[in-house]
Amino acid sequence: MEMKTRTKRIIEEYLREYPETNRYLRERTLQIIYPYRETDENVGGGKAQYKYDQSVVYTAISLKEDKILNTLKHHRDIIDDCLDDAGEDTQMIIAELYFKRHQQYTMDGLIANDLIHVSRTQAFRLRDKFIQHVAEGLDIYDLSDVG
Repeated sequence: MEMKTRTKRIIEEYLREYPETNRYLRERTLQIIYPYRETDENVGGGKAQYKYDQSVVYTAISLKEDKILNTLKHHRDIIDDCLDDAGEDTQMIIAELYFKRHQQYTMDGLIANDLIHVSRTQAFRLRDKFIQHVAEGLDIYDLSDVG
């Protein structure tokens, strides 16, 4: 069954973000570890001197439960798994069409330059199958598929 355009576009956007995922994870982790805090102008007052610092515990919990971090990791892991399961031609197609900041080849260019070794029709099938595989891994289903 043909995937809805909207669903395909969502997955394609995740694929385009994939090369930056580790940077996003680092940035988000740093935001949690070093949150922006207003400077305390109340010099010398208010804090208990010998109180146990719970900030490390709270930071660890925040890192473990952060929805953004968990979503980014989940997307990265699913795409990693799908790439591991894909053949060389599919990996080349996905890397060229989605992972490069400045795409060098179109699908036809990949074929003409012998970077993939399948027909044009088969190349598009491989791309679409990969996108479908990622969608299933992320539990993203077309509403038209639900019965």
